[in-house]
Amino acid sequence: MEELFNIEKVLDFCEKVCYFFTINLLFIISNFPVLLFLLFIGAGQIRECLPLFLFCLIPMAPALSSVMYTMNRLIHGTQGKALQDYKKGYCSEFLQKIGLGAGQLLVIIMCWTNIEFFTLQVNIFPLTIIFIILFAAAVLVTPNLYMLASRYEMKNVQIVKAAVTLLIAKPVSTLGNIVALGIVLAAFEISAGTTVLFMGSIYGFLVMFMNQGVIRKLENK
Repeated sequence: MEELFNIEKVLDFCEKVCYFFTINLLFIISNFPVLLFLLFIGAGQIRECLPLFLFCLIPMAPALSSVMYTMNRLIHGTQGKALQDYKKGYCSEFLQKIGLGAGQLLVIIMCWTNIEFFTLQVNIFPLTIIFIILFAAAVLVTPNLYMLASRYEMKNVQIVKAAVTLLIAKPVSTLGNIVALGIVLAAFEISAGTTVLFMGSIYGFLVMFMNQGVIRKLENK
């Protein structure tokens, strides 16, 4: 009886690993433009071709939102087939998520352009600092944006307001999101071949797991 119980645990573990792998594979496929950029232009040219790189990142918005959606289902034990879950999370409010992602990337490119401009100017250092802070905020708010987009039916303006509020009002959660990204990047540095098979889904899982308290508070309100 104990042996059968252990087998069930092993099968359940293998099922979850396959779910992680499939979600990550779908995430990679959904971001095919970025793969093409890295393949034909290269990561070393991102700064020189930043507008093109950010344009290629637009499909990341519904893809990341879908990863957050599927990982939340996994945490609560309500996951179904990986393809069906991912498709539902990806296609739900697709155009709204594309708009959200495009808006975020526009803010990022505007901040970066101003940083590049004011860095070359004399006696305008405070403006450089302001745009660096805005640039950092536009990047750090990413997990909040797509966590909210994956969970709630809100207009993009409401999502942005809520995401920025969480970024400032919940510093522990913000730090946790940064740590989650750091863990994934560190694992990639140690074993790139293995990590690339799961890094998208692992990042989404860590973000959703660490923000369960925040999600519960939002839902109670």
